[in-house]
Amino acid sequence: MGQNDSQTLEVDPTLLRAQHRVGQTLLGKWHLDAVLGVGGMAAVYAATHRNEARAALKILHPELTVHAEIRRRFFQEGRAANRINHPGVVRVLDEDQTEDGGVFVVMELLDGESLEARASRREGRLPVDEVLSIADQILDVLVAAHEKGIVHRDLKPENVFLTRAGQVKVLDFGIARLRELSEASHATRTGSSMGTPAYMAPEQARGLWGEVDGRSDLWAVGATMFALLTGRAVHDGRTTNEILVAACTARAASLMGEVPKPVADVIDRALAFEKAERWPDAKAMQEAVRRAYEEIHRGVPISDAAPLSVPATVIEKTMASVADVTEQPVVTGKSIARSLAGFPKPGVMVGGAVGAVVVIVGGVVVASGGEPEGPIPSAATPSAPVAAAAAVDEPKPVQEQDAGVADKEGDAVSIEDLPAAPKERTDLGAVLAPKPKTVKPVASPKPVAAPPKPAAPSAPAKPFNERKW
Repeated sequence: MGQNDSQTLEVDPTLLRAQHRVGQTLLGKWHLDAVLGVGGMAAVYAATHRNEARAALKILHPELTVHAEIRRRFFQEGRAANRINHPGVVRVLDEDQTEDGGVFVVMELLDGESLEARASRREGRLPVDEVLSIADQILDVLVAAHEKGIVHRDLKPENVFLTRAGQVKVLDFGIARLRELSEASHATRTGSSMGTPAYMAPEQARGLWGEVDGRSDLWAVGATMFALLTGRAVHDGRTTNEILVAACTARAASLMGEVPKPVADVIDRALAFEKAERWPDAKAMQEAVRRAYEEIHRGVPISDAAPLSVPATVIEKTMASVADVTEQPVVTGKSIARSLAGFPKPGVMVGGAVGAVVVIVGGVVVASGGEPEGPIPSAATPSAPVAAAAAVDEPKPVQEQDAGVADKEGDAVSIEDLPAAPKERTDLGAVLAPKPKTVKPVASPKPVAAPPKPAAPSAPAKPFNERKW
């Protein structure tokens, strides 16, 4: 490592795997331009079609593809979103399967920022007028969704997106539940916690899926407004489990005195512990939001509110050329480069990189590890006949083999490279053995020189007898 080395950086292997797909073309038509995000179920890419149309591709993680129920729920995202048919829902254009068996959906490509990112830019809080305008658009989406029997169940600032055109988009209907699904289906019986504890209504936090309905989404809208206005969550805790316990048992604190009374009234009712005490439906809560805006602005309707916008300082990340290099790590290094023959398959990790350290070098994330001993088996190819065998007049052609032993040059050499028949082995030994030189007899041969023929048995006995006296 040289002078440009910097501190060690841990990189999520799921992110590295997602980044490795960048530059690939799926099914000969979708070129993956950049990674937009990686979640627990899938990775999302900005992509360009061969006809130059741009879209977002959401690819299910390979380890989840083998589960039929997860595949079904994954494709359900597109069908549920398209059933809503609202401009505030991300349209899903297609669903397909990759050459290696992975599944993906093609979605509308967005440019802008999530509410979570927007609040982070502003020290965790957004202005009251802006929160009311955002809530109005979210509730408009829920009116359409709930009319189709679709409950989102995971509304939160991270899943609400604001485009540069000022349009609010509700993301990730991937775990949305169609109410007509049978209660006996695996989707409703799974022990997994579908949702985010800080934004879960009490009935959802308890896992009472039969009681989760549109009013559970309204609780999440109230929790989102609460967080955007105050910079804190409805329920606090040191761990996820503590937050989940609070969501199951504790009532939300009132915002009365922290925000204008009309706004506090809307949020407090949305966050009521009992469903019967909340707003009856999304339309009723939307009308209350609009009345609150009019009360604050003395009769001015919310339709006249300042338009929402995303500043130019928010960098577009749908193209690889403008993506932050720290979010686009490139795995390099000699040992990994030699293993590329086995690396392009999604979900396959390089064995030689196990235990490697990932560091930032000159703006590029590099995986550094020990050089593997010997040749990489996946890179081995049948070698040419051994040079020494060329001395044989007519050597037999070398047969192909799956694996061999390594010579000093690193080429794979099999024992079949050498003639193996007994007669040919004798001939080969004669060829490879040094030829004897013609030695002229000398008068007094040196004791160290081996006699050409064995001496007679009686020859050494005479000198031995002469030494006995």
